[in-house]
Amino acid sequence: MKIPTLPDVVRLPRLSPSQYEAGRACKARLAWTTAGRRDELPQHPMALLGTWYHAVVEAAAKGRLAADNEEQTRVAAREMFDQTATAAYGRMHPLLRVKYPSVEVLPYYYLYRERAVFVARRVANRTRSPLTADAVCRHAAPSRPLVEETLTSSDGLLYGRPDYVDVQAGEVRDYKTVAVANDASAISPAEIRQLRLYVHLALENGISVSRGVIVRPGGRRADAEVTRSQADAEGCQAREVLADFNRTAGRPFEDVATPSADTCTFCPCIPFCEPFWRGATPDWLEACGVHIEGRITATTESVIQGVRVLTFDLDVLRGTLVAERAFVEQVPESWVLTGGCSVPQIGAVVRVVHGRIRIPAAVPVIRVDRTLTSLWTDSRLTRTEGNG
Repeated sequence: MKIPTLPDVVRLPRLSPSQYEAGRACKARLAWTTAGRRDELPQHPMALLGTWYHAVVEAAAKGRLAADNEEQTRVAAREMFDQTATAAYGRMHPLLRVKYPSVEVLPYYYLYRERAVFVARRVANRTRSPLTADAVCRHAAPSRPLVEETLTSSDGLLYGRPDYVDVQAGEVRDYKTVAVANDASAISPAEIRQLRLYVHLALENGISVSRGVIVRPGGRRADAEVTRSQADAEGCQAREVLADFNRTAGRPFEDVATPSADTCTFCPCIPFCEPFWRGATPDWLEACGVHIEGRITATTESVIQGVRVLTFDLDVLRGTLVAERAFVEQVPESWVLTGGCSVPQIGAVVRVVHGRIRIPAAVPVIRVDRTLTSLWTDSRLTRTEGNG
């Protein structure tokens, strides 16, 4: 695939919690989040499933699922999830449609659907007549729950859409779709920042809340008390991130990137972020994963179970591996041809993002991961190969 177009660094009028988290990590990441051509990168399947999950839960909370009882709610929730996913499938990045020829074969599709059904049933039972956005004002606090309603700070610089604001209980809830491997009751630093910012926005709108709740798959809760001073302090931090970013408006994308092992972990910008490739070292491997840039010295074609695959022998130029050479093994040819591209020739420079080390050795063998791996090529890579 071709390297995506670099986004412009444009001034932002306001900041959301997700943008705040991106800006805390790296201004270039925030630039991509707000101004990037999102259709030029394949989304993570979990992100897509999470979007459809939230659409079903929101519909249930707002009474949009035509159902008179719990069984009808389950059926309606499943139907909505399937319909939403099917409609979105045609807009998915071509690489994802090549990897997953139908929406139902996305990893954990049915698990996420049933999680949406489970939460939709509970929310539908609890929420009878939530307020609309018009009922949210700074002078009259609502008395009923708010579901996926946009809250804006008094100065207009911050905004967000908390999943659920329980006015009676005085808490903000955020429903997560991904299970955690460790203690489900623990809240990560990023999650506590998000909750504090949501509490800040609620208080700015005259809604008295003092607790943030992360609701994990299966209904497990992780609670955190949030004082007004903590919420206001988070709001101040978010405004500082916004102001700091806006001071860089107009500068080139590469000038505002601050790559490191921590900031680049799970960053979507890796395929096209030149500062990442200049700065990446083998010390970043554990945090960031396997990412290599190399020049093709040989290509081997084969057929495995009816699928045409390619193996590339690379001279490693940059990345997170300690190696002068590497084999990138059994890349489906269809992945390489995505977007009308041709198979890269000997001498071409390619970037392999999110590979898997099959054999750790002096000449490592890298396998592709169906969910994450992508291969990128562009004439710009040949021109920059000697940098770093």
